[in-house]
This record gives sequence, structure tokens and C-alpha cells, in this order.
Amino acid sequence: MSYNFYKGEDIISDCSSTHIQFFEINQSSLMFMGMSCTVRVVDQCQIALPSDSVSTTSMPLTFFDLMWLALPPVHRIFFYEMDHSKTQFTKTIIPNLKHSLSLTLQQFFPLAGKLTWPKESTKPEIQYSNGDSVVLTVAVSDYNFDSLLCNHAKSVNDFYPLVPQLCNTASSKVFPLLALQVTSFPNKGICIGITLDHVVADGRTFHHFIKSWASTSRLEGKNSTMSESLPCYNRSVVKDPNGMDMVFLNHYKKLNITKESFNITKDPMAPMDKVLATFVLSHANIKRIKQWILIRLDDGKERKPPFHLSTFVLTCAYVWVCSIKARWGDVVGSGSEDPIEYFLFPMDCRARLEPVLPNTYFGNCLKSCLIKTKRSDLAGETGIAIAAELIAKVIQKKVEEDGILKDMETLFSSDFSSAPDRILSVAGSTKLYIYKTDFGWGNPKKSEVISIANTGAILLSECPSEIGAVEVGLVRNKSEMEKFASFFTKTVEGFPPTKDDNC
Repeated sequence: MSYNFYKGEDIISDCSSTHIQFFEINQSSLMFMGMSCTVRVVDQCQIALPSDSVSTTSMPLTFFDLMWLALPPVHRIFFYEMDHSKTQFTKTIIPNLKHSLSLTLQQFFPLAGKLTWPKESTKPEIQYSNGDSVVLTVAVSDYNFDSLLCNHAKSVNDFYPLVPQLCNTASSKVFPLLALQVTSFPNKGICIGITLDHVVADGRTFHHFIKSWASTSRLEGKNSTMSESLPCYNRSVVKDPNGMDMVFLNHYKKLNITKESFNITKDPMAPMDKVLATFVLSHANIKRIKQWILIRLDDGKERKPPFHLSTFVLTCAYVWVCSIKARWGDVVGSGSEDPIEYFLFPMDCRARLEPVLPNTYFGNCLKSCLIKTKRSDLAGETGIAIAAELIAKVIQKKVEEDGILKDMETLFSSDFSSAPDRILSVAGSTKLYIYKTDFGWGNPKKSEVISIANTGAILLSECPSEIGAVEVGLVRNKSEMEKFASFFTKTVEGFPPTKDDNC
């Protein structure tokens, strides 16, 4: 017996031959209003694993997972261009997605589980029980699909109807981890919206799941390459010699998150007066930025610096400085009035731990690296070079000298938490290859992470149209976005061309 929270009545779930539990809702009862984009929900169902395919399992959270316990969920959307009819969508595409999702969840079963804190446990756990499922919403929209694919600024509110919310369970101390939504734009395209609690998976794990689902869907449920890269659930390999899990749990006590008061309901998405835009840093411009930095770092001699100026370093340095100038303009301060600016970025620890974890390790395995410097350093003429050196040296030090986990326990005690408008963080990665996620309709034309509207982070992705280029997504108020766009475009144009540019 399950409860239809849209109609307010008890209904019986019908198990199909593919072990998917369905229930109906009033097709006209759910509209996301107050936004330019609206959707009409035509179905909502619970996708379960094949019956009895996985036994009841508990997975304790590691300190890598606990970092994300109180943070909002991640909202990602994949957009696919596809000419399709309503009949094709409901009779062919959706049944295939449901069936392939059920099969994929068999290998990624924790995503169908729940987050809870058992009385007998010293820390929260992910629990999976036979019959647990993921809510999948099916919707239709007549909104202008092409406008959602453009890089130019558009209201972030237009994207909210395309991602689901994590539905609360009957218990206030048991929380779902994943929700999915498929929206049809008839004869135009399809988008898949995902809401994921970061506590269960980082970007590498999430994209392992989504690519496995896509592969199974593309092959219509037949054998896929998924069996060649099954997720690794061995959490005993994650060592915690410094007791960081207890450091994090003690921090959460201050937020009233304890075993007795385990209520971490994530805030629902709320409309905001901000715009979302994507900027592309071309491979040629990345090379120009690197050349300019090398000259500034070595008095014009262009000798190789003692640290690596990777594409990540160059992109982050450039975007950080453009962001500072867009937000603060000429108000850079001096002396005691010169504020500290912070830059926070994740580092994957799988290959840097002892023992090394496989790339398929399921869960979180990220270290947050923090950089801080005076605003005047970044806003000055050599700000990009200073930012690049700071970022590159921190990466080098973590990898070669300190050890990847050093100072991790001080994350919550850092002084940056009181200055949210002076923190720039990074989401995503160019190494996740998000544009290689084919459900059978070709690769996505666009992908967005709209949860950066809450965090203020920049989103990094590979550019699907140019090898070596980087997509940078961000959400800002309209005025700040216009200033950022101007700095982003004009700053690199003022750098001298590289030798390749002159060929």
C-alpha cells in the first residue's frame, strides 16, 4: 500500500513484469506556475530494482560523505534534441527509460535507498531494503525548447520546473537520495532532470550511474558495458586515522543535527531574480592566458614555472578575477579595508589515497581545497597571474608534500563561512565528460546544474563543440552577469596572440 500525495488517497501499487511500480496522478493537477516555463505532469511512478535482486544493506557514511550532510541537493539537467511525437514518447521512450532504470539501479542500489541514523549506529547510514525505489516524474511542456539550449543569459526560474524535488517519506528521519524527471517538448526535444543528495555520491559516482543508465537505455535493456565497470562498495578501504568523521559530526551538533534530532529536510527550490548563462573559454584563449601569465610570473622571460599551469588552473584563475571585478568593480580596498577573497575547489582523492581507490568507488571521495588572498591582489593588473600561482601551488602542495588529507578537519572551522559573498567555489569538472551521455538519442546538446544558483559556484564542463575548450556556467543577478560577460570577453582580447594565432 502506498499513498498518493497528489490525490490524498490510498492506492495499490501495480508491479509490472519489469519490477517497476506505477501509480497514476491527475494529469492536470500539477503545474509549476509563476515561471515562464511550465510543465504538465502526466505520470509519476516508483522505479524499483528487480524483486529480491539485492538484499537489505546498510552503508555507513564515511567522512567524505559527511562533508555534504547538511548541504542542498544537486540539480542537473540534460537536454537532448529529438523530433518525437507524444505517442512515441509515452509508448516507446518512457517504457524503455523505466525498464533500463530498474536494471541500472540493481547495480547502483544505494541510490534507491534512504538516508537515516539508526539508534544503534554512531553515525548516519544509507539503508537499502527490498522494494525501495526512486520516484520518476514524467512531464510535458510546450515551452520554447531551443531557448533553453542557448548560452546567453536567461532566467534561472525557467529551469526549476524541469527538475524534481526529493519527496519526503512518511518518517521525518528517513530521507530519499535521488529523484528523476523526464520532460517532453513534443517534436523538439527531451530533457532529463536529476535531483541528487550529494551525501550519497560525488560527481564521478553520479556520472558513472547516469552513463550506465544511458548505455542500458541505448541498448534497450540488453547487455551493456555496465558489467565491465561495476561500482565498488568496499568502504573498509577508506581509512580515517585522524577521526575526521567525529570532527564533522561534532560540527553538526552545533547545527542541531544529531541522532536524536536527525531532520535535514532539504529546502525546496524557490524562485529568484537571477539569470543563468554559459561562457566558453576557447582553447586558443586558454593558451593566450597561459602565455600572458608566464610572462608576468617570470619578468617576460617565459621560462617554465615550478608548478603546473593546467587548463583547470588557468580557467579558474581567469574566472575568479573576472568574478571579483564584476562584483566589486573598483572597490578593491586597501590596508585594513582590503577584504579577503576565498576560492574553494574539489580534488578527487581516489588515486591519491593509501590504498588507492578504484575509479568506480561508490560514494564521495573529494577533498575541498581552500585559497585566500586580498581582494586588491586579484583586482590589480597581475591578478590573474597571482590567482593562477596560488591555485597551482596549492594543488602541487597537496599532491606532492602535505598529503591529500592534511588539514581536512579544519574545513568547518575556516573563517570564510561568515563571508558568503566573498567565496567562489567550483562545481563540475571537464573530466566527467557529461556530453558523452547517450540514451539512444545522441549526446546531449546542453547540460546545466541549476543548484549553483544557491551556492554561487561556477560550473566547469568540457565544451562539446571544441576540443580543449571549457564551458563555464554561472548564476548571478542580471547587472553582475552583464559586467562579468564584459570582463570575460574583453580581458583575454587584450592579451597578445600566441604564435599559433599568427599562423
